[in-house]
Amino acid sequence: MRRELGLMVAVSALWACGGQGFTVVGGDAGGDGGSSSGGSSGGSSGGSSSSSGGSSSSSGGSSSSSGGSSSISGSSSGGEVPVNHRVDDSQCSQPAPPGNCSLQGGPPEQCSKDTDCNGDAGSDGRCVESNGGAIYCMCTYDTCQHDTDCPSGQTCACHGSTYSGGGNACVPGNCRVDSNCGVGGYCSPSYETMGCGGLAGYYCHTPNDLCVNDSDCSTSNGLQVCVYTTSTSRWECHQQLLCG
Repeated sequence: MRRELGLMVAVSALWACGGQGFTVVGGDAGGDGGSSSGGSSGGSSGGSSSSSGGSSSSSGGSSSSSGGSSSISGSSSGGEVPVNHRVDDSQCSQPAPPGNCSLQGGPPEQCSKDTDCNGDAGSDGRCVESNGGAIYCMCTYDTCQHDTDCPSGQTCACHGSTYSGGGNACVPGNCRVDSNCGVGGYCSPSYETMGCGGLAGYYCHTPNDLCVNDSDCSTSNGLQVCVYTTSTSRWECHQQLLCG
């Protein structure tokens, strides 16, 4: 009887130790700060993994935000970049390039060299050839140095700029520099299709434009150029009239 009773006590003690062992491991796994190496490592690793997962999720959110920013930037830039656009008016402050007149002689009101152009019409007098039609030489002068020298709604077109064949002069338009056209916008010179060409003015590109550069226009029906049309407030392809 005593032997059986002793055996039962030993089994109970062993069972109790085993139960206590599971209780300790179970507590560490739950993260209660126990000293068991296995349990602590498991709980810490689990928490770290969870934290890492959260960090990954946060990173994903950041990536999504970046994607949105990229999309906005792309939309603002309009995709194709104009060959000719105006960042600032600094070119107007530079000395005018030498005149290009190659003719000699002519009516008194014309010129044959830069020194003939020293009148009171402006500064930096230059003797230049006409843009189209009958070729002749004429004096041109700078009548503005900065955009702010021009009335509201006009831009100081600089000597040597695209389509401009004379000195600095105020021309119409709805912008002066790219920044006037919004983030990623462009302010471009528009060709004058009426008459013998020249600079019509400076205008912003819009989401409704039918072209951005001359290369976007067809040449099947004659030479066409991409110009700003004030009646539709957008850039369109128009026939280029040639003078001769």
